[in-house]
Amino acid sequence: MAIWMKFKGYLIALAGAVLGVLSVYFIGRSHGHNKAKTDAREADNAQARKIEDLADRVRRADGDNATAVERLSKHKRLRDL
Repeated sequence: MAIWMKFKGYLIALAGAVLGVLSVYFIGRSHGHNKAKTDAREADNAQARKIEDLADRVRRADGDNATAVERLSKHKRLRDL
């Protein structure tokens, strides 16, 4: 038992260092996962905005329906705009 008392301080320091490295690893991994989810969500939103803008341009350039869209937009009865 006396031999472990000599190395007690070193063992505690080693355990602390291992726990520190593991905590940095797992925290970094968690932050990376959250960033990947955020980036994917922003990319999806950007693609949805592009599609929505294209649909709006097509809807407005549709000839006779353009006046109906303008009229509905003016009276705030059009859900999409």
